[in-house]
Amino acid sequence: MRFSLQDVKKTVYRRGGDLFVTLHFLPPGELQQEIGRLIAYHERLLGLPRRQFSSDEACSCIGDYRLAQCLLSTLSYWYRWQGRDWHEVVQELDASGVAEHLLLEAEISTPSALRLALYDFVNQYYHGFLSSEQRDEALSAFASRYALTQTSLEYLLALDSEEETLLTRATTIPPTPQEVALLYNQWVFEAALTQSSSVRFVIDSAAFSHLNSQQSVGTGIGAAIKRLCFLARKIGVYYDLTYEEENAVSPLQSDIPAIPRLVLTLYGPQEVTGAAQQYGLRLARLCRLLLGYERVSGNERREHGHKRVGRATLGSVIVSAEATVHFLQRAYTLAMDAQLLTFLQIKTLPEATEGVQQENNSASAGSTTVFDSSIEQSFAETFGALARVRGEETTASMHGWQLEREPEPLLLQQGIFIPDFALTRPPYRIYVEILGFWTPAYRERKIQKLRQLEGRDDILLAVPREAQAAFAALAEHFPVIVYDQQLSITDLLHVLETRYDDSAARLAQIDVAAVRALIEEHGWLSERESYTLLHCYRSIELQQAADSIVNDEIGFMVGVGFYSRSWLEQLHRETVLWLRQQTSEAGRQALALSEVLQTMRAYHPQLATCEDITLELLLGSWPEMQIQRTSIFDVTVQIIAEMPSDEIKKESLHMDEHAEASWHAPTKQATRTVKERRPGPRKRAENTVKQQPNLWENVL
Repeated sequence: MRFSLQDVKKTVYRRGGDLFVTLHFLPPGELQQEIGRLIAYHERLLGLPRRQFSSDEACSCIGDYRLAQCLLSTLSYWYRWQGRDWHEVVQELDASGVAEHLLLEAEISTPSALRLALYDFVNQYYHGFLSSEQRDEALSAFASRYALTQTSLEYLLALDSEEETLLTRATTIPPTPQEVALLYNQWVFEAALTQSSSVRFVIDSAAFSHLNSQQSVGTGIGAAIKRLCFLARKIGVYYDLTYEEENAVSPLQSDIPAIPRLVLTLYGPQEVTGAAQQYGLRLARLCRLLLGYERVSGNERREHGHKRVGRATLGSVIVSAEATVHFLQRAYTLAMDAQLLTFLQIKTLPEATEGVQQENNSASAGSTTVFDSSIEQSFAETFGALARVRGEETTASMHGWQLEREPEPLLLQQGIFIPDFALTRPPYRIYVEILGFWTPAYRERKIQKLRQLEGRDDILLAVPREAQAAFAALAEHFPVIVYDQQLSITDLLHVLETRYDDSAARLAQIDVAAVRALIEEHGWLSERESYTLLHCYRSIELQQAADSIVNDEIGFMVGVGFYSRSWLEQLHRETVLWLRQQTSEAGRQALALSEVLQTMRAYHPQLATCEDITLELLLGSWPEMQIQRTSIFDVTVQIIAEMPSDEIKKESLHMDEHAEASWHAPTKQATRTVKERRPGPRKRAENTVKQQPNLWENVL
């Protein structure tokens, strides 16, 4: 049970015509013995009814009545008043079970049902009224109906009253005085925030840079502001973020080394929501999340090895803070200094680092589900769907561009600008803003903010066709994509590849000799691995890279990747011979495709992670092979080219000699080598499998 600001010890004073309020917190070590006695009093009364709990006796443990009442409310986090179970009490009152049986027959299983039965009894036999002389007689007669004594009946009638609830503990061990004092301080702080209309924080931006130097990605000022934006939008709190006036310099000016302090203001529209406390509940919750002291629940305490992790970093970088608190029909200023934050046990800068990274990741993941418009949601979903088609589910990237929702805000001369998306592909990070038509005031605010970003080469705007004229002035300074109803991924990629094409530089950095040595060592490099190794993002780039790598020893096949020609010839020869032997021994003309693929992977470790479609492309490229599909479940492979009998015997003898070795072991070069064969104009057999064209090639 929380307490209100009126219950908290506080001091009100006036300074320079302004009203201020200070709250009474418990510093570390204060009232430890008194709180310990209060805890011991609760422990002594565990399992006893509430009527035996004396509030005056409990308050005497502390000495200060108002403070004691707040501490009693704080202890309700660990100690609860719980009603007793009806069936358990009835069995205790009558061990024979007769009373329980009679009560069940009368459909009485709650105290309220028992009281209703008593009322009916009084109405029937005493005309609805009992005098004090008749009370004992009536209760005794009613109790005898259910094999109960009058005392037991009176106890059951009041079983669900507050006086009969029992004191229980929600945790397996009692709290410590330090934990009670800490929770009291946090609840006092939140009691003030609950009746606040605004909270103002001055944040040391240099501390964020310090964090950024210790962590990799997502620990700087932008990530913290990003988390603030996400939490504020999720909880429903309005916010404003600006520079401190005396340090209001633009970070776009690289010649100014100082990092300005930020002023974060959380507030709510009282003229809409009414009383301050209606909005203050959400405000207190957001401050608790940002300051990083959210408590653990009762069943996740230290006996389970729970370790509290900071949920944010603002507590470690706040220079000063103040809140506008409303009570007694007046507005007061609550100043929050560093000492107050220590009472809340806010983590210091090094301790908060671990929590920062975890919370930034969760905020990034969570923020992807919050969209300002259906256009943004459709764009993000389409981008992710196309990435999954390309087999890039884990990174949600297209042509190497990784999409991020709600990236770090861009700090302006006046205020901040939060782009809708960011597209990252090293060394570029491009911010995408999807503009809407909305209202003239909206357009003016957007144009005013974007004007402050003129000169940057990392801003890309998407403008609806009906608003193209309204935003025409921006087209002179930023690349613009015009869309109808939905932003086209194709148009976006076209602008990116046209404006930020660095393929020539990436291809020039390829170490051709090292790549060739790697292919010769492994024998085969899949197409997906080739994209990563050669830093290629499109098929045309991979083919250009292949032109510089392919030689007499190295080959390349679309859909398959790079391969050593000797390795492929050996794989080709051994696969054909194995297939001939299997079909000959089994007396079959063809084998199941799954059996062939399984055998190829078993004898060639390089193919263990190879996809079925890649191996099928290899088999289809060999002229001796034919893949037949009678249905989507029945796919077979057969030999369509004959081999001279003496060649079969020679190859068979060679395979028998190396039966104990792996299938891919070095073998003696055959007298007849299989040359690469290019498809000619001759029509294939009717059952030959035709390769379906890549339907996404023009889009992706």
